[in-house]
Amino acid sequence: MRASTPLLAVCGTRPEVIKMAPVVKALRRRGHRVILVFTGQHPDLAPQMLAEAGLTPDVDLAVHQPGNSPAQLLAGILTHLPPVIAAWRPMMILVQGDTVSAMAGALAGNYARVPVAHIEAGLRTHDRDEPFPEEMHRCVIAPLATLHFAPTPRAAMALEREGIDPANIHMAGNTAIDAVLATADLLDADPEFAHSVEQRLPFALDSDRPLLLATVHRRENIGARLSSIAAGIARLAGFCEMEVVLPLHPNPAVHGLLRARLAGLDGVHLIPPVDHATMVWLMRRAKLLLTDSGGLQEEAPALGLRTLILRTVTERPEVIAAGAAELVGLTANAIVTAVRANLRKPSLRPLFPFGDGQAAARIAGCIDQWLGMDTDWSGHREYVRSRLTGHTITP
Repeated sequence: MRASTPLLAVCGTRPEVIKMAPVVKALRRRGHRVILVFTGQHPDLAPQMLAEAGLTPDVDLAVHQPGNSPAQLLAGILTHLPPVIAAWRPMMILVQGDTVSAMAGALAGNYARVPVAHIEAGLRTHDRDEPFPEEMHRCVIAPLATLHFAPTPRAAMALEREGIDPANIHMAGNTAIDAVLATADLLDADPEFAHSVEQRLPFALDSDRPLLLATVHRRENIGARLSSIAAGIARLAGFCEMEVVLPLHPNPAVHGLLRARLAGLDGVHLIPPVDHATMVWLMRRAKLLLTDSGGLQEEAPALGLRTLILRTVTERPEVIAAGAAELVGLTANAIVTAVRANLRKPSLRPLFPFGDGQAAARIAGCIDQWLGMDTDWSGHREYVRSRLTGHTITP
């Protein structure tokens, strides 16, 4: 090991695991001892992702309780994480994204006076209700972090405008692209594995109708918006225009309404939550993606999949600027109209507005350099120089 003092990586949700796993592996390849702390925020979905990534938590806080509010979850993590930090005395704490687990990790690190590295820093909608509470979490984490790994020039600019020292902002790309390209390569390299995925989804192969992949889970969409989304999908299915596959989120307020409105409709396939490999296989097979997910907005363009974003605003406008996605009005009529219009568009070539799949290596290199373990930072500097061509970062 390059250092006897470890790094602490904190994650608790499915998206965090997908995006943190490449960083943990990159740091371990460099000889770092990385202690992986799982908070338990997503007790059903995240362990599946950890197993798929070949990672085992060193510490499981197991704080989730059915019906917990974000405040209760935060309180639980802040109760159980500080003793872990005290026991391991890490050189740095890594957090990812904008979850309760990420904010709790940043707060606990600051209370313990341990430097915090924020992966996927600088995403902003400038509307605290969209998405809620994630936009607030991001704004809380930013002044607490020492190192800020921004995925895009826009994210780097947002941080600098908020007063973050430019010397601590490092544009690395998004580790979601590392993960999705690695999973796609695995499906290509292992036909037997890919076939096992296909066998679970026969409807995606047998139909001659285009496949619409849909996901919905955002807290702000629960209620009237979710009813409109379900109505739009029901209308599309009623006209037999496509096959719709919808992995159901475990939140009862989400899957209960979707089952009530869509179960039994011809051409609608409500399936349990899927692992990352199955989701990537579905995205490669689908003609169109209808989603309120942030991570899928990042992954889809890399797989050449057009996306309709079920939100009023996105913190990832790069995907819209690239011509790979558009915001869709949250009414049944708007959804039906947008889906029909996009199904007539030509296929999309793979696009990479969120990086080239080498973000984790850059992040690990930056951490090494900050810790004084690596003086060769040329790869990171060259990437920043190439991505900032034509961009000016100003406070």
